[in-house]
Amino acid sequence: MALNYETTHEYYIKDPSIFWCEEHNGLCLTQDYEDTLRITGVSDESIIKFVNGLYKHYPELAASFQKGCKLDTKASSRKATQGKAKSTD
Repeated sequence: MALNYETTHEYYIKDPSIFWCEEHNGLCLTQDYEDTLRITGVSDESIIKFVNGLYKHYPELAASFQKGCKLDTKASSRKATQGKAKSTD
């Protein structure tokens, strides 16, 4: 049996923005875009498993997310309708 060296790095970032960086092909966490924690090598499948896990284990979070999506969709369609009305005048 081969032994592997394992380590844990723990960082604290107050209220971070989390986004996918296409340029670095990685997941980024940052508070002010100056200090950034970048995790590369994360596959699309890993992100999908992570989100599915959130939905499965935290249903209240999933419900909150779905509620927010519905609100955003309504706001987006309203803006699109307003934009069309202005362009026809």
